[in-house]
Amino acid sequence: MKGMRVAFSVRSLSASHALEKLRRAGIPVLSCRAPEKNVLELEIRRKDAKKSFAILRGSCYNIENVRPVGLTRLLAWAAEAAGLLLGILFFAAAVLFSESRVLLVKVEGSGACYEREVRAILRDCGVREFSAMPEDTGEIAARILALPRTEFCALSKRGGILTVNVQCTDSEQPIAVMPLVSTVSGRLVELVVISGTPRKQVGEEVRAGEVLVEACTEFGPALVMARAVIEDTITAEYALPEEEARAQAFLDFGELSDLHIDKTETGWRIEGKKRTVLSLNL
Repeated sequence: MKGMRVAFSVRSLSASHALEKLRRAGIPVLSCRAPEKNVLELEIRRKDAKKSFAILRGSCYNIENVRPVGLTRLLAWAAEAAGLLLGILFFAAAVLFSESRVLLVKVEGSGACYEREVRAILRDCGVREFSAMPEDTGEIAARILALPRTEFCALSKRGGILTVNVQCTDSEQPIAVMPLVSTVSGRLVELVVISGTPRKQVGEEVRAGEVLVEACTEFGPALVMARAVIEDTITAEYALPEEEARAQAFLDFGELSDLHIDKTETGWRIEGKKRTVLSLNL
């Protein structure tokens, strides 16, 4: 390559004759300078260096200050600095990774007592160690604000640290840790558990007084945050005209689905399915 060159100094009482020796050997000298008496500074192509040094040293010339120039110098520096360059690239990649990923989660504020619940919400929304931070944190904030007595929530990320600031009202009053218990008998048709341990599954029959969600996890006692829907069949007879019987059933049981109305000797029998919604801290 044209840019691959080597510069060096020749010191001798007959330094000027070095040019003639190289010319006779067919080695082109790209540049020549005499900075002082009996000293020549020469520049040749890198591919000719080994042959040139052998010729000159064989003629008792002292060769000094050998150094690469041009592209040769750049390649030599790159080889020496390879470790440094790799280190810089690795450091830059690590910084970019830490800026885009969640490496640590901190829960602060008067609502720090909800740390376990906050971490569960984050995991449920896909935020965990080494995960990317979601662009929209609205769902996370909304679910945290749904915790009892929570009035403020803010998420901020600096470097790889995600800080969740949660503030609660009446923070000095303790929250009762209690299970979600069914108040009616029927079939469990819906169960949503944010925190706690479910004891029943959707589709199972439950009785009034049975525990649906226990106030604990594998790590110990826990605040229950859960919602359940229980469906049971209602049958009632009213000694009233049809429209009045319908109205009275609505007052007694609320809105019924799969409604059936049959005429009886004394009035109307109304049968339907009633859904009871039970919720604790949700």
